[in-house]
Amino acid sequence: MTKDLKKTGFFSTFCLVVSCLALSFTGCGEQGPKYYPVEGKVIFKQDSSAARFGRIEFRSESDPPVIARGKIQTDGSFRLQSNGKQGTVQGMHSVVIIQVVGTPRQGSSGPVVHDHGLGIAKKYSDHRTSDLKVDVQPETSKQLVLEVDAR
Repeated sequence: MTKDLKKTGFFSTFCLVVSCLALSFTGCGEQGPKYYPVEGKVIFKQDSSAARFGRIEFRSESDPPVIARGKIQTDGSFRLQSNGKQGTVQGMHSVVIIQVVGTPRQGSSGPVVHDHGLGIAKKYSDHRTSDLKVDVQPETSKQLVLEVDAR
């Protein structure tokens, strides 16, 4: 019986040590920066029409490797994701918008033509030339409106 108690005591101590080690590795909460949801719409300054396609990218100015991306929908709306999480980190971000338009291709019933609407000015396609900036804060509106120039 004494051997059984010693084994039980050893087992209990062993479980306690393993549990403490596991907690020390996982911590008490999520590590790293907090992400805030960011969504909005891209419209043209000229006529307030929506950008109909493209990709939008927010790059953190305080932590440049943190880049949040989203797809621009046909109504101009977008929603950002970064590192598999909704939104991006707090702080100032430079914003770029990339649009790639292919040439119409010949289909079996004639050329395939898409009306992409206005194209976004080239200056917005590079972080060095884009003048779009957004300061993401916990209270930042979830419905940003970004006005851009057309090509």
